[in-house]
Amino acid sequence: MLTVENVIPKSMFAISGNVHLHEGASTADLPDTAPVNIVQRDQNVFVHFVWSQSGWLGKLLSSSCKWEARVYLEQMGAGEVANPAPVSISFKKASSASYSGIVTIPAYTLPQGAYKVIATLMLQGPLGPTPIAAYEDIGVLQVYED
Repeated sequence: MLTVENVIPKSMFAISGNVHLHEGASTADLPDTAPVNIVQRDQNVFVHFVWSQSGWLGKLLSSSCKWEARVYLEQMGAGEVANPAPVSISFKKASSASYSGIVTIPAYTLPQGAYKVIATLMLQGPLGPTPIAAYEDIGVLQVYED
């Protein structure tokens, strides 16, 4: 479940949701299962964000706002690794809206090992970041080569 920054009262604007890992097809014909935390280096990993917003402030925010879904990977014992590019999802100017976005991590770009995975979600306004943000600690992703 997303952990949300509580700067704005929930009666004005609230977000809630989840983030899950899904694995892509494998050249070794392994079954695709979700959620997943162990993948081969020949499989893509899809980080699927699903969230909703509610509250009257959603009708007042600029329609040029964008949600930024980002994933951070830290290899256990080795430090940060190259992180995939964030995905931008258009903001819906409404008192209630649902969203979905996927960040793709090509597993072949990750060396074998265990990674701590953090997913973040931030509302970017026309002038930059807003105080509307959330994160989820997805846990550990194990990457191996067969």
